Amino acid sequence: MDHKTKGVMLGLAGVILWFMPLVDFGFMGMNLYQSGSDIGGIGYLLLASSTGYAALSWFQEHQLRVVSAGIATAIGLILLVEFGSKAAWGLYLLIVVSGASCICGYTDEQKRKKSRQQAEGTGGR
Repeated sequence: MDHKTKGVMLGLAGVILWFMPLVDFGFMGMNLYQSGSDIGGIGYLLLASSTGYAALSWFQEHQLRVVSAGIATAIGLILLVEFGSKAAWGLYLLIVVSGASCICGYTDEQKRKKSRQQAEGTGGR
């Protein structure tokens, strides 16, 4: 699969998971869930970093993709520590997707560097 397609799919998965339940609060015998929009400003930063990852993968900005995915992973881990046992399945999946996005961006950057070095090595001879 092309790195553009993988990046857009991972970024889109992060955006979709932003709408899923991130926190599960029990109140008077009812299960109440909070999604990314209910958490506050940090939730919107999480949405922006996932959207940015998808856009940056299309423009082949691999280093910025790693930064964007790192921000999303860090925010997810901060929320996981903050909510503890109240974290819902959406937050766990969001952390997994953003971690995979970080790894994918890093490997794409390494492939780009390797291909550039090979092109420079064969072009000078």
